Amino acid sequence: MTWQPGQPTVTASDNAEWRAWCKTRKLEQQRERRGRYPRIDYYPSPAALAVIASKVSNRAGGDYSSVIDALIWPAADHLPE
Repeated sequence: MTWQPGQPTVTASDNAEWRAWCKTRKLEQQRERRGRYPRIDYYPSPAALAVIASKVSNRAGGDYSSVIDALIWPAADHLPE
């Protein structure tokens, strides 16, 4: 009998199957996460970086992504539909 998720690992074979399952599961979760959250590489100009850096803080909403979102969203009101 082969190992199944949720069962204890008793033998060396069970342990090897559990490790393979963990690796496969992590890869699936990463693919799902990347599908939900697209990555955008952005290299701002020195002037844009100064504006972004001036608004970054250690408070909630002060991370780079949140600051860039706050700067971008007002411009979204002017996009053509």
